[in-house]
Amino acid sequence: MRIRLSILLVVLVVLPLALTGWLGWLFWQRGLSNWQSERQAEALRRLETRQHELDTLIASIASTMDASLSKAGSDPTALRAASNHPLIRGAFLRLADGELALPDPNTPGLHSDQDRAFLARTALIWQRRDALGVRQVEELAPPRIEQLGWHVWYHEDGPHWLRWQRLADGSHAGFEIERIAFLARLVGQLRLDELNGCVRLSSASGETLFQSSGDAGEVLASLPCAEPMQHWHWEFMPASGFVPVPSVWPYAAGFAAIAALVSVAGLAMFFAYRRDVREAAQRVSFVNQVSHELKTPLTNIRLYVDLARDASPAESGGLLSVVEEETSRLSRMIHNVLTFARQEKKTLELHPVSADLVESVKRVVELWLPVLEKSGLKVLLEAAKPVRAVFDADAVEQILGNLLSNVEKYAAGSEVSIRVQDDGSVEVHDSGPGIAAKDAARIFEPFYRSRNDLTEGVSGTGLGLSIAKALAEAQNGSLRLVTGGRGACFILQLPLATS
Repeated sequence: MRIRLSILLVVLVVLPLALTGWLGWLFWQRGLSNWQSERQAEALRRLETRQHELDTLIASIASTMDASLSKAGSDPTALRAASNHPLIRGAFLRLADGELALPDPNTPGLHSDQDRAFLARTALIWQRRDALGVRQVEELAPPRIEQLGWHVWYHEDGPHWLRWQRLADGSHAGFEIERIAFLARLVGQLRLDELNGCVRLSSASGETLFQSSGDAGEVLASLPCAEPMQHWHWEFMPASGFVPVPSVWPYAAGFAAIAALVSVAGLAMFFAYRRDVREAAQRVSFVNQVSHELKTPLTNIRLYVDLARDASPAESGGLLSVVEEETSRLSRMIHNVLTFARQEKKTLELHPVSADLVESVKRVVELWLPVLEKSGLKVLLEAAKPVRAVFDADAVEQILGNLLSNVEKYAAGSEVSIRVQDDGSVEVHDSGPGIAAKDAARIFEPFYRSRNDLTEGVSGTGLGLSIAKALAEAQNGSLRLVTGGRGACFILQLPLATS
């Protein structure tokens, strides 16, 4: 049985608590994942803002260069004059046949240092002789010819950019961006007052082109730049508290409450099951005890009837008195069992009426006097004057009978006093061994019998006091045990009759 109860405790309490803890851990992990996603989404929004600023700058530069190219056309002198802008490093003019007209590689003696540096940086572009703005979109489709755009190439210190435009005669004119001036313009245009972290602009080689103030920690989000800066990318490193870390306390409090609820429910079910098992065992024991208790008086009755049949008239009187005692004992036992059954079925009905309580108590004492004196008990009855109370005479007789039966079983050889008070109470007090303090709280429970050397071998079903208390309360009265002092003292309180 203990193994089954242990397994039930594990199923009802331990497993639900483990499941609750596991679910709490999953919810916490989900909260952390959502928090991380929110941080990354916010970081990407910050980088998109920076990228928008970069796109705005590039669009402004492209618009200025396109206007200058349209105005200069294919005039080398006008193109050279326009290249004096701070954001322009050099100008070029490439004819429709692919030959470079500005700067003219065939007149090296007329080149400036700026022209020679430009030709050195762009040599690979002109050697390929590919037309600018010719793009193969699909493998079998004809190439698409664009009218303006950017051309990006690498040379020594990193990427360089040409802004070109296709002219009406098929030639291409354009400018090279001054890289240092462009980065300076970008840094000056970026707004850094609301970043709440560190933003870094890096090249494909890992070179840091720009970094805002703040400590550069772990990279939370990265965003590639748009054309023509597609070889660069933005990185965002958040500051502490960028997005508040989700607190563990709401999760802990919520799941602690769930765990407490599950524990209480599981323990309640466990103790209820254990109580039901205990009561079931008590009922089985009760059936066995009742069977044994009924069998004993019946056996004695049959034995003494047989002896009386064969005995002389003088001897038969004593034998028949034993039969009468066993019959009364059997009747009380059956009466208690029937009363308990009616109480369990909620069908216990009494009919209290106004009557003299003293007369009823005297009648019960007279009935029990021979039995008590036979057990060596000295009986004292104190009832000076009539007391009118409202009670069911049969129920009072059964209550007092159960109390005196216990006195006869457990306090043999001592003294018992029955006192009727003016307030409608009846006190039954014996001078026997009394009731232990540990048993006092449970003495009125059905089937309960204290386990000690005084009760070993004493017959009974454990229903007497429980039935007595139920009968008292059914008459709007009470039955209580008075602790302290010598022996056992029970007080039956009944309502007084109104005038």
